[in-house]
Amino acid sequence: MLIERLHLNFPSLTDLRMREIRVDKRQRKVFCTLSYPRDGLDGSAKAQITDFIRANVPNGYFCSVRFVDDSFTVNSFQRNLADFIKERYPIYSDVSKSDIEVHIGDKTVSAVLSVSPVTKKNMELSNFCQTLAERYADYTSYSVSFSLRVDETSRASIVGEQEKLVHLAINRELLKPERHFNISEQRRIFGKNVTSLPMYISDIRKPMDSCIVCGVVSSKKCRQAKSNPLLYVCSFDLTDATDSVLPCVLFTRLQITDVETIISETGRGEAEARTLSEKRAFANDKLLKEIMWLSDGMSVVAHGKLTYGQNGRLELHVYDLCACRIAPISPDKEFTRAVAEEYVLVKPQECTEYRQIDFVQKSDGISLLTGKTDVVLHVNATSLGNVIDDKLIALCAVKLVDGHTTERFFTYINPEKEVTDEGLLTKCGLSQSKLIFYPTLTEIISDLYKFTYGCRLVGTDLQRIVPLLDYYAAPMNYRFGNETLSQTELLSELLENSTLDLHANVSETEDLIKKCKIKCTNYAFCFNSATAVAQCISTLAFNSK
Repeated sequence: MLIERLHLNFPSLTDLRMREIRVDKRQRKVFCTLSYPRDGLDGSAKAQITDFIRANVPNGYFCSVRFVDDSFTVNSFQRNLADFIKERYPIYSDVSKSDIEVHIGDKTVSAVLSVSPVTKKNMELSNFCQTLAERYADYTSYSVSFSLRVDETSRASIVGEQEKLVHLAINRELLKPERHFNISEQRRIFGKNVTSLPMYISDIRKPMDSCIVCGVVSSKKCRQAKSNPLLYVCSFDLTDATDSVLPCVLFTRLQITDVETIISETGRGEAEARTLSEKRAFANDKLLKEIMWLSDGMSVVAHGKLTYGQNGRLELHVYDLCACRIAPISPDKEFTRAVAEEYVLVKPQECTEYRQIDFVQKSDGISLLTGKTDVVLHVNATSLGNVIDDKLIALCAVKLVDGHTTERFFTYINPEKEVTDEGLLTKCGLSQSKLIFYPTLTEIISDLYKFTYGCRLVGTDLQRIVPLLDYYAAPMNYRFGNETLSQTELLSELLENSTLDLHANVSETEDLIKKCKIKCTNYAFCFNSATAVAQCISTLAFNSK
């Protein structure tokens, strides 16, 4: 790390801290903020530190270095700590400045956080005070300690939210996928040999510092970076036996071979520099051959960091790559897990059946849907089509038995990533900060599977929604094998056989709902749209010819 290099080169400046490093790749700029006790650095020392940092940033990047005083008052430390907790730990966002008691001594700070009993327990289980201490050890030269104190006056609602978070955290850990491929006959291509077993790509949920996957290479491209001729970028897709695809990027930096540059950088003589240049050229050639040997159709295992790329999709930055033989998924692996006996997180609510009194109902109670059980399934999502990157934030399913609306299954969903579409959040009537208090899709799969088991699914975009559900259901040994039917197709059939003279276009569902005199205040929200469509289906089914 850069701060460690600074301490090695400036051993007398033990109180020097790197508070922030921010990189703007688009503008090719690096912004650094350092702190030191007041009046501790003169202009010469600051200039030396600035020159050292600029020499360590990548070539072609502009570096801005700013120095701030490493000093605190009670008020400034309370504000700093409260802002940090709110930004980095939103589940504890109820901890405000007034809940923090601070005592400042000679180069020491002690902070006491007043929290609810449940929050205190959660913080103790997660070693939250230790996490804060580690953060401030890198942030300031003060010796900072933290402790917790129970605030008995905390609001009951906060306690309830904390209890829910604990429950969700336990479920998330219990439902964490633990599936791996077996590989053999490894041959190193780049980096080191991969020793651990690769996980299923379909089990990937979010960024990871260390991720190992395997699969078949496709769409391989290798190019020289425009901004740096010594940098080669190799990109490819990896597809495993779960039919899931993960984009991968491998960065290869070559060594400088120019003799004059070597002489100026190392201070060696011309003969030594030429020898070193030849060795580097040989190593560069060998490295490029290893990368070029990688080709489409090859089976490989890759280790690297899983992160979001420029297009917002998850991609693997590869550190180590080996060719290998991948054992197939066991043929006895079938998605035959029994339906759960009880609902765990989301329990269906009974529907009050809708009937428009202006319509004449059939006296025998028989509808066009008698003998059928349908579930109208609607979602609100960031997008649909990419099972790794696209996320649901709300889901509603309404069950119709023999044409009667009986139950409704609704929940908001924690997408496990930041939702940048403010319009989407507005449609659903919630904020980004509240999403963390809801279960993930993995956690509700068992309940949704139980609710829809044996039913025909009705909706729009089901050809994209069902694969997304299967993606999250697979680690739990479930698969949604339901029969599916287009919502437009079902409404068209019911309207054609209806005694109601509505003159409605079924492709414009909102228009049909209005003509059926069904109230729907916000059709963009899945809770309202699924409920209204189910009521519309029921109304048409019981007014048949």
